[in-house]
Amino acid sequence: MRGPSRTRAGGSPETVIVGGGLVGVVTAMYLAPRFGPVTVLEKRADPRRGGAGQGRSLTVMLSARGWRVLSDLGLDRTVREICVPLHGRCAHLPDGTSHVTPYSRDGQPIWSVERERLHRILLDAAEATPGVGIRFEQRVRSVDLDEPAVLVEDADGERRLTCRRVLGCDGAHSTARAALTARTAPAEVRNLELAYQEIDVPGGWLDSRTMHYWPTGDALFAAFPMPSGEYSGSLFMRLEGPAPSYATVGGGELYQVFADRFPEPTAAIPDIAEQLAAKSVSTLTVVRCDRWVWRDTLALLGDACHAMAPFMGHGMNCGFEDARMLVDCLDSTADWTAALAAYEKSRIEDANAISQLSYQHYHIMANPPQEETAHDRGVLRRRLVDLFPDRFVPLYEQCAFTEESYASVLRNDQRLDRLVESLLGRHGAQLVTASDSRLRACVPLDPNTVTLEDSGCS
Repeated sequence: MRGPSRTRAGGSPETVIVGGGLVGVVTAMYLAPRFGPVTVLEKRADPRRGGAGQGRSLTVMLSARGWRVLSDLGLDRTVREICVPLHGRCAHLPDGTSHVTPYSRDGQPIWSVERERLHRILLDAAEATPGVGIRFEQRVRSVDLDEPAVLVEDADGERRLTCRRVLGCDGAHSTARAALTARTAPAEVRNLELAYQEIDVPGGWLDSRTMHYWPTGDALFAAFPMPSGEYSGSLFMRLEGPAPSYATVGGGELYQVFADRFPEPTAAIPDIAEQLAAKSVSTLTVVRCDRWVWRDTLALLGDACHAMAPFMGHGMNCGFEDARMLVDCLDSTADWTAALAAYEKSRIEDANAISQLSYQHYHIMANPPQEETAHDRGVLRRRLVDLFPDRFVPLYEQCAFTEESYASVLRNDQRLDRLVESLLGRHGAQLVTASDSRLRACVPLDPNTVTLEDSGCS
């Protein structure tokens, strides 16, 4: 056990946070200076005392939303020192060619950081924050929303810890969420059809300014640069179903599947056969909740209420933003019931939007791009983005480099799709190759307009 928190006069902490991962400790640092003592209960051992990974991906991505939170907490400079800037993603295609897609049009990078190193920085900072106490190897067995209280189990047995409120930051299989859904609506918790293995990839053969991926349609291999110069790799395939899937391969067959589909990484990773045989296969769990709060007693944050596919790199950023938005709501009113209700209302639509986008992005990345024709709607879409750079911002760029709500980003993208359809329906496929001046004249002046009756194009 480490760092007992200060408590109220009755001996109980103001707030108990269930889960001491990245989102849990960030939430504690936001809350304690404003609203009193916070105790964080984490079921795992302290990662700073040895043992890393714990079944989680080796790297996470930091974008504008995450940096905003780290800046609020005074940790942005410290974290920046352990990050690798990534300026785009490089697709290595089956025909032997490669193609780099920049993350932003003005060269801004996102940042790759090793999860465990980031976690250690956050834990140190949280323990240095007055009012925050972190207790490891404390498994929360249940949450009582009425008292409120948590039932905690550790090496000494079980005990009941009372508090004023509980915040659930305990991941996709959340105990805190179970208490909430017992009172409200059930959550949707399911595994995606995909599973993955983490693969260690040596450096020196790839451009360290980009992430790299090899799409084959039925499997995907991706590699992210790390500060060491090596790469953190992931193999994604179906868990069940027809080949290639983890269910249909065993022993050396998995190596053969990998070698057939990814010859370049196979040649570059000397021990790939051994890694494929030894590395555990992990599933991808997604969570969707219609309720995130209970009165003034409980709120959920992060994966506990919106675990998502990892392919947009926004799970952690969205969880950090949860913490910031929760505090913003609390700062605006002294009424915890009203603040928690406002937090829930402001975040659910956003979480659903980025979860949808994250899953869609897998299919974009996993499937090699089809050869485009001169009349392809994707060409028209890109031309509109180029011609109206302030009006039409690429979806990924909006997610990664702005703090615009994810729901608004999704609506913007859908609006652009509808505009493309409307333009093609009115003017035909020849508009794709029309002059810039003609295309400009065909686009309505009102950015919210998707029908063209009022445009100046004939």
